[in-house]
Amino acid sequence: MPLPKGSGDTLTRWMVETAPGVFIGTPGRRVRDRFWEVLAERIGDGQAVMAEPANNEQGWAVRTAGRDRWKPVDFDGVMLMARPRR
Repeated sequence: MPLPKGSGDTLTRWMVETAPGVFIGTPGRRVRDRFWEVLAERIGDGQAVMAEPANNEQGWAVRTAGRDRWKPVDFDGVMLMARPRR
C-alpha cells in the first residue's frame, strides 16, 4: 500500500528508500518520534512498522500502527511479534 501523500518525500530527507515503502536510516529520537506521530495519524488502512534502538537485551524495540497489524509482545524479556487473529 502506498504511503500517505507527502510522507515519502519527508522520509527521504532523513532516510534511504531501499524498496518501495521501505525506509532505513538513523534519525535522532526527536525526529523518529515526530515521524511516527505523523505516520501513525495518517496511515489509514495501511500498516507501518518501525524498529528502533532500545536499552534492552535485544538492543531494539518495535512500534506498529495501522489496521490488522502485528503487535510487539514482551515474552519473558524477549520481544516477539503477535499476528492479529482472524
